[in-house]
Amino acid sequence: MWPRGPRKTIRLPLNVLSEALTLRADRAGCCYLVGVDVSRASDLLGQILERTRLRGQLYCRTVARAPWGLRFPPTAVATLHLVTSGTCHLVQGRESIALGTGDVVLLPRGDGHGVSDSPRSPKVPLEQWLAEQGDGPTRMLGGTGVESRLLCGFFAFDEPGAHPVLRLLPACVHLRGDSEPVRAMLPTVSLLEREYERGERGGSVVISRLLDVLLVQVLRAWADAQPPGGAGWLGALGDKTLASALGWMHSEPGRDWDVSELARRAGTSRATLARRFAAEVGMAPHAYLTRLRMQEAAVRLRESNDGLAEIAARVGYDSEFAFNRAFRRVMGVPPGQYRRQAHS
Repeated sequence: MWPRGPRKTIRLPLNVLSEALTLRADRAGCCYLVGVDVSRASDLLGQILERTRLRGQLYCRTVARAPWGLRFPPTAVATLHLVTSGTCHLVQGRESIALGTGDVVLLPRGDGHGVSDSPRSPKVPLEQWLAEQGDGPTRMLGGTGVESRLLCGFFAFDEPGAHPVLRLLPACVHLRGDSEPVRAMLPTVSLLEREYERGERGGSVVISRLLDVLLVQVLRAWADAQPPGGAGWLGALGDKTLASALGWMHSEPGRDWDVSELARRAGTSRATLARRFAAEVGMAPHAYLTRLRMQEAAVRLRESNDGLAEIAARVGYDSEFAFNRAFRRVMGVPPGQYRRQAHS
């Protein structure tokens, strides 16, 4: 199973829970996950979030009194809104969603939108309002009417293209505050609000970690609420057989996995795995493996000076031409252009 040659053991905290995973490296520096329980969905999700360096940040705690409104421009990050008290509306074009106390909204594609006490209320551009408010943990907005309080933030990531987790989500994820999953998030939100308000030493690190926790909670809540096949590979992690197959592919993306081998390791038949994988993940195992390889290649293009031929070999391609073609098909640009854009 392992390549020949000297091996060394490396221990790295790869997931958001800081669990140590062991890797082996061969002479060429290729690493493979060892000692990982590949059937554990939390490990795989955590590894992906850590690998793609998804990180959160809050930029305002708002006390708003009617009438009030803010307009958020389109961005390259995922936008987060937490309604800690009161009510408001999320407005996108002609669509309006009523939000109540405890509601959580995640806009994974960073689409432009407005947040206001009423859909008809005028909305001040966010950048203008932040500049007028100056520094401070809490910012005031609006008039003298009914009060609402919100925490607003975002999740950024190194991947210039669609994030492998966020791209699974719809344009707007809305979790109601009176639902059981959101009630379970209340301690996290409470700690987040308190840490932001106090602004103590090291607060930015604490807030970032709490947002990591909150994002995982949001992802779990959304995936659990989807019908079979509705949550892609994230939902498939709840199926031990599929989670095992996914885990093996993530442990060695450069290996030439076939469905029969994955099925054997997952303890099922080839036909059953192929059928369930396509139904839950939304694509065949080979198509998923190709996408995974391109994500791994993208990391190498951003973080190393390795040549294209070496990166191609690391992710399972003997031909640099075949690698270039696959990368362009999945990522939208050739690998050389991708690297230049990532470093610009």
